[in-house]
Amino acid sequence: MKFYQSERFVRIATRLGKISIVGLVAAGILTYIGLQYSAKSEFCKICHYMEPYYNGWKTSSHNMVPCVECHYPPSVEKELKGKVKALTSVVEYFAGTYGKGRPWVEISDNSCLRKGCHNRRLLSGRAIFGNILFDHTPHLTEMRRGKRLRCTSCHSQIVQREHMTVTNTTCFLCHFKRVAGEKTLDDCDLCHGAPLSPVQFLGVAFDHSEALRRGVECRKCHMHVIQGNGEVSKDRCFSCHTESEKLEKYTDALLMHDNHVTEHKVDCLRCHDEIRHEILEMAQSVEMECISCHPNQHAAQKELFLGIGGHDVEYMPDPMFLTRVSCTSCHISHEGDHFRGTSAYSSAASCMSCHGIQYGAILDQWKKQMKGMLSVILPSLEKSKAELKKHTINLSRREKAKRLIEEAQENVDLVRYGKGVHNIKYSVSLLSTANEKLTEVMKLIGSSYRPKNLPISQAVIKSECYSCHMGIENKKTAFSGKLFDHHPHLLREQLPCERCHSDQRKHGETILTINDCRTCHHPDKSINCTSCHERGPAQAITYKNVDFLHSHHSVEQGMDCLLCHELKEGTFFINKKMNCFSCHQSLSRAR
Repeated sequence: MKFYQSERFVRIATRLGKISIVGLVAAGILTYIGLQYSAKSEFCKICHYMEPYYNGWKTSSHNMVPCVECHYPPSVEKELKGKVKALTSVVEYFAGTYGKGRPWVEISDNSCLRKGCHNRRLLSGRAIFGNILFDHTPHLTEMRRGKRLRCTSCHSQIVQREHMTVTNTTCFLCHFKRVAGEKTLDDCDLCHGAPLSPVQFLGVAFDHSEALRRGVECRKCHMHVIQGNGEVSKDRCFSCHTESEKLEKYTDALLMHDNHVTEHKVDCLRCHDEIRHEILEMAQSVEMECISCHPNQHAAQKELFLGIGGHDVEYMPDPMFLTRVSCTSCHISHEGDHFRGTSAYSSAASCMSCHGIQYGAILDQWKKQMKGMLSVILPSLEKSKAELKKHTINLSRREKAKRLIEEAQENVDLVRYGKGVHNIKYSVSLLSTANEKLTEVMKLIGSSYRPKNLPISQAVIKSECYSCHMGIENKKTAFSGKLFDHHPHLLREQLPCERCHSDQRKHGETILTINDCRTCHHPDKSINCTSCHERGPAQAITYKNVDFLHSHHSVEQGMDCLLCHELKEGTFFINKKMNCFSCHQSLSRAR
C-alpha cells in the first residue's frame, strides 16, 4: 500500500488541514484587527515624525474625523490600497528599510467633496475668510494663472498645530508673484471693499468714499504692502527628492506645477519663498520708498517728513507721514527722457488728485511761505556771523555763541535742502527756532543788531490745521450771514481752531453757532458792532412802512448802532423807545 493511501497519511493531512484552517482564521482575525486599528487616528503616531501632525489634528476643527476619512479616497479599492501602503510603511519604518525620507501622504479632492463633508462647496461657493468674501467655485473649477488648483493648494498644514488650515501666504503667493508674460491678480478691489464708514486714524476721520469717487488708487496711501518675490530655490527640491534625475526638469514651470500642484497636491510653500502682505512700520515704509529709486539720497527730505533732525524743536512728523502717504503719491509728474532718465516731482495736480480742486493752491502757498521766511533769515544768519567775528568776548561766551549759530545754521539748512514743503509746520518751527537762537547770540555778545521777525505768527504755528490751511489767519469768510475775520481770533485772541471746528464727523466741520459767538462778543454793551456787521445791511429794509437805509445813518451821520438797537441776553433788538422823529422832525422844521 502506498504511503498517501495509508491511515497515517490521512491523520497527518487531517491535522495539517486543521492547522491551516486555524492559521487562516487567525491570520484573517489578525488582519481584520490590524486593518481596524490602522483606521484609528492613534495608529498614525506610531512613527515619531507623525506626532506633530497628529497633535495638530487633535486641536483642529477636523478632530472628530478619523485620518483615514481624508487620506484614503472614498472607494473600497482605494481604501484597501491605502491601508496596505500604510502597513507596509510601518513595517519598513521598524525594519529600518525606508530609505527615501518620510512617506508622502496626499488628500484627494474627492475626500473633501464626499457626501456629508464639503460636497456642496462647489455649489454654495462663497465663504467669509477674515475680511474677504472668497468664492470656491472659480478657484476649483477654472485655471488660475495657468494652474489647476486643488483643495489642498490652499488648505494645508504649513505650521504645526494648524492642521488643514488656510494661511494667507498661500493666497499672497498666487495673487502677488510676478512672472513674465502673466498678469498678476493684485488689484485691491478683488478682495477688499473700501470701508463704508469713516475710519478714525490718529484722531482724524477719513472717508474712503471721497477717495474712491476721485479715483485715488489704494497704494497712494497704503504703500509697500507686498514684500517678497516667491522665488523657488533649487535646494528646496532636496527636502523631498534624493534622486538627481528628478531635478532635470526644474526650470519647466508648467510641468513642475502640473506634477506637484495638480497631480500630487503639494502645498505651494513647500517650494516657494513666502510673500508677505501687510502694512509696514511707518519709518520703514518711508525708507523703502525713497531708497527704491534714490539710494542714500534725500536725507534732508526724509528727516523733514519724519519731523526729526532739528535743534530744540520737538518731534513733529508730517500728517501725511502719519497716514503712511508715500513719496510717489505726491511726486506723480515726471520730467526728463529715456536717454538721461526721468525724475518725479510734485505739482498742484498731486494735491488735487486726492484732496480736491480746492487744494490746488496749497503747494504754491507753502513754497511762498518758505521763500519768504528764508529770504529774511538767511541775511540775518550771515549778519549774525559777521557780528560774532567783530565783537570781542570771553572764550566761554564765544563758544556758546558759536554753537548757537551752528545749530541755527543746521536748522536752516535742513529746511533749505529738505524743501520745507515736505513738512511745512516743522519747517516753520525750525526757522522760528533758528531766528530765536540768532537773537540770543546778539544779546550774548552785546551787539545792537537784532534779526528781523519772520513773516509768521507763533499763534498760527501752534495749530495743527496750519499744515494745510496756510494763510487762514488773513482770510475772511461768510458765517451765518455775517463776515467772519480769522485774523483777530487767531492772532489777537489766539483761539485754537478746535474752538470752532471739529474732526469727529467730518474733517473741519464748523461746530460753532451764532449763539456761541455771543458769549464772547455780547457780554455787555461795550462792543463794536462793525467788527462783525460792518455798517449794517447794504440794502434798504422796511421799518414801519418806511424804507430804512443803514448807510445814511451809520456811514454818513456816523451814528452808533446802539442808538437804535439794544442787547438783551446776547441778542439784538430794535429799541422800542427809539423815536425816529426825535431827529427827523427837527430836520424837517429846519428845512
